[in-house]
Amino acid sequence: MPLRVFNEEEKNQIREKLLSVGFPLLRQYGLIHMSIPKIAKEAKIGTGTFYHFFKSKEEYIYELITYRRTILLSTVITDDIKKGKRKLSKSEVRQIIGLMIDKEESIYSNLNLSEEAKLFEYMKAFSPNLGHEKIIAKQLLGYIDQPKDNINYAVLFNLLKILILTSQAVNELHTEGYEETISILTDNIMQEIYG
Repeated sequence: MPLRVFNEEEKNQIREKLLSVGFPLLRQYGLIHMSIPKIAKEAKIGTGTFYHFFKSKEEYIYELITYRRTILLSTVITDDIKKGKRKLSKSEVRQIIGLMIDKEESIYSNLNLSEEAKLFEYMKAFSPNLGHEKIIAKQLLGYIDQPKDNINYAVLFNLLKILILTSQAVNELHTEGYEETISILTDNIMQEIYG
C-alpha cells in the first residue's frame, strides 16, 4: 500500500489534533500508561503516522507541555495585553501561577515525580536551562505591570519549580497544610517578581 502524503494544511490539522487529545489522555492514563497507540487512536490516525510528527512519546510530551502553556497563557494574556493596551495586574499574575499547578489545566500537576524524572532522563530539553528560561521570563515580564528591575531569574525559576514539585508530591504532604504551603510559595514568587 503506498504511503499517504499529507499537504501542509493536513499536517497542521493532524499535529493540532494530536496535541489537543494529549492532555485528556495524560489525565486519564498517566504518562506511563498513555501509549502512542492510544494517542493515535484518539486522534483518528494510524500509529505509524504518529511517528511522522514525533520521534517518541517523550518528545510528544515536551511539545504537549509547550502547547498547553500557550493555551493557559492565552486565557490570561488577552489581545489587549499583547497589543500593549494594558499590563497584567498582580491578581492576573497570581492567576497564572495558580494555573501552573491546577490539575484541570496544567500538565505538570498531572505528572508524578517519577514520571517527571523519566522525562528528564529522556529529554535534555527538560533539564534546567537558565538561558532558555530567561528568554521566556523576559517575554512574560514584558506583559506585567511594574515588575522589579533586578529579578534573580535563578531564584524565580527555582521557586516556580518548587511550587510545581509540591503540587506533584501532594500525596506525600500533610493535606491540612497544603493550601497554606502553596500560598506561601506563591507569595515568595510574587515577592521575587515585584519586590
